[in-house]
Amino acid sequence: MIVPKDLQRDYGSSSLFIFSENNFIRKKAKAIIEWSPFEYFILLTIIGNCVVLAMERHLPKNDKKPLSEMLELTEPYFMGIFCLECVLKIIAFGFVAHKGSYLRSGWNVMDFIVVVSGVMTMLPMSPVASNGGSEQVETVDLRTLRAVRVLRPLKLVSGIPSLQVVLKSILCAMAPLLQIGLLVLFAIIIFAIIGLEFYSGAFHSACYNDRGEIEDISERPSP
Repeated sequence: MIVPKDLQRDYGSSSLFIFSENNFIRKKAKAIIEWSPFEYFILLTIIGNCVVLAMERHLPKNDKKPLSEMLELTEPYFMGIFCLECVLKIIAFGFVAHKGSYLRSGWNVMDFIVVVSGVMTMLPMSPVASNGGSEQVETVDLRTLRAVRVLRPLKLVSGIPSLQVVLKSILCAMAPLLQIGLLVLFAIIIFAIIGLEFYSGAFHSACYNDRGEIEDISERPSP
């Protein structure tokens, strides 16, 4: 996989203030994340997770189809793979302290948020005592964080540098496209005004209310 120069990784001298550049664990972490089969495995995992998310059906009152229950069983496996990828990258790149570390990249920040929110949704609901006393106990439902799962397909972009280049090019082209869009909108408004001037009042009082009774065919005598 060819990586552009502006997307190439700058490894720091130390990772997490523990793993030096020549550390055995860090070297293995670098070798794994740069190993092509591992990259393809992560991409296939992301695609598989997107397919599972698309097949899930959420019904009211936590009513679940058998297929949805089976698909939910795959969630820990996907999260385990994503957590493994996250940990390996943090060990290899460092966390946030130096240039080129894990959280210095916007794509990795998004991946980290997706992984952390996914892990939190798998935790049991924690009880919180309300102001009414110890007898009334409310629960904090962390399952609402599942909405963050809509960002998981974007992990596919973070795993393919060429897609990052395409997305950056599209974002850079948004400003010129916005000017073209304003020009098109201005032309549409002009033609809309012309249409109003030509047809203004032409259909006024053209509609009428037919108060005739509808005959019920079933009441006709049969021949």
